[in-house]
Amino acid sequence: MVSSAYEVFARMYVMEVGVAVRRMLESGDSAIALVRKVVAEGGRVRGFGNGGSSAIVRSALAQLRVGHAELDVNESMMSPASMAHWAQRDSYRTVFRRALAGEIGDVGLVVVASVSGRSANIIETVGLCRDHRVPVLAVVGGSGGQLGPVDGGVVWATGTTDQQVSEDATLTALTLAAAATEEPGEDLPQHLHALAAMSTRSLGGWVEVATQAVTDAIRHGRVIYVLCPDGGPLALAAEHFAHNLHWDAPLGAAGVRPPVVISDPSLADMSAIYNDHPDPAHAVRYQLASASPGDVVFLLAYGSDSRTVRQAADVAFQTGAHVYLLHRDGPALAGEERRSYRLPPVGDFGLGCLVQSIAHMVCRTTRATLEADAAPPGGSELSPHDLMTQDLAPLRELSSTPQLS
Repeated sequence: MVSSAYEVFARMYVMEVGVAVRRMLESGDSAIALVRKVVAEGGRVRGFGNGGSSAIVRSALAQLRVGHAELDVNESMMSPASMAHWAQRDSYRTVFRRALAGEIGDVGLVVVASVSGRSANIIETVGLCRDHRVPVLAVVGGSGGQLGPVDGGVVWATGTTDQQVSEDATLTALTLAAAATEEPGEDLPQHLHALAAMSTRSLGGWVEVATQAVTDAIRHGRVIYVLCPDGGPLALAAEHFAHNLHWDAPLGAAGVRPPVVISDPSLADMSAIYNDHPDPAHAVRYQLASASPGDVVFLLAYGSDSRTVRQAADVAFQTGAHVYLLHRDGPALAGEERRSYRLPPVGDFGLGCLVQSIAHMVCRTTRATLEADAAPPGGSELSPHDLMTQDLAPLRELSSTPQLS
C-alpha cells in the first residue's frame, strides 16, 4: 500500500525528534547532575521561557514539584497580568529579570529555554544569574554557543534550529531530567521507546483529518477548542497546542485571519465554576455549550473512558462539532476511529511530550495547506518534504510590526 504524504511526514518528524533527544541525552550528564543537585539540597528553583517554551518550562518544573513536594518550585513563573504590566511600564526584555531579582540570593537553580538562544529577556535573566553566581540550566537550540557563557551552570543544546523539533527535544529532555531525580529504577528511555512505538500510519491518518478540519475552520471562521478536561501536564500541552493553532499556524500566511481558539479556562473562570459547581466535569461542559456545528474540538486525555472526558465528548457531539481525541488509555470515539489516536503507554508527563509533538505536526501541516491554498492553480500536491519544511523559526522575528512612539 502506498503511504500517504501525512504518514511519511509523521515518520520523518518522529525520527527527527528522536534523533535530537538522543543527541541531547548523550551530552546530558552534567545537566541531569545539576537538577539532581538542587533537588538533593532542597534549593529554590525558578524557570522562564517565551511562547511555547513557557509551557515547556512550566511542565518540567511542575514535574519536579510532583516528585518532590517539599521543593520550592515556581512553575507558573508570573501571572499574565504582571507580565503585561511590567512590559508596559518598563520593557518586556526586563520582565523575567525583574521577577527574579527580589529573590535571586535565595535561588538554587534557574531553568531557561530558548530555541534561538538570543531572546533579550532570557539573556538578561542569565546575566542576573551570572552576576549573583546562581547556576543556570539553559536549554537552547542549535549549538548553544549563541547564549554565551553560563558560569557555574550548563548549556544543554538541542543540536537543531528547527523550532518545533527543538521544542519537542527540549520538553522531552527536561522531562527525563526531572524523572532522573526520582527513585532509582526510573526507566529514562521510556519516552524514547514510546516515541518510537507510535504508529505513524494511523498517526498520519489522524493528522490528515485533523488538518483538514482545522484549515476548514480557519477558512470559514469557525471556532477551535483545545481542551484537557482532566488537567495536569496535558493542560500545559493543550495551552501550547492552542498557541500553535492561533498564532503559529497562520503566521505570515497571506490573507489568513487568525482563528478563534478556546483552550482551558482562566483561573478566574475555573475557580468560580468549581466553587459554584463542585462537579469537575461542569467546566468543560460549560465551555462546549458555546460550540456550533462545524466547530473543531480537540480533546487531550489520559484515559478516554474517564467520566469528564466522556461527558465532554457527548456535549461536543450534540453541538455538531467535529471531535478529535488524543489519548493514552481507553477506547476510541464510538464510530469515529479515524478521529481518535491512542498513544503508547507512558507516564503522564511523557504523554505531554508526545502530544506536543503531534500538535506541532498539525501546526505544520495546517500552515502548509494554508500556503498551498494561496498558491496559483495547478500546483502539485503537498509532499512530505513540503510538510517538513514548515519550520516557523524564520518567522519568529516580526520585523514588519510597527513600533509605537
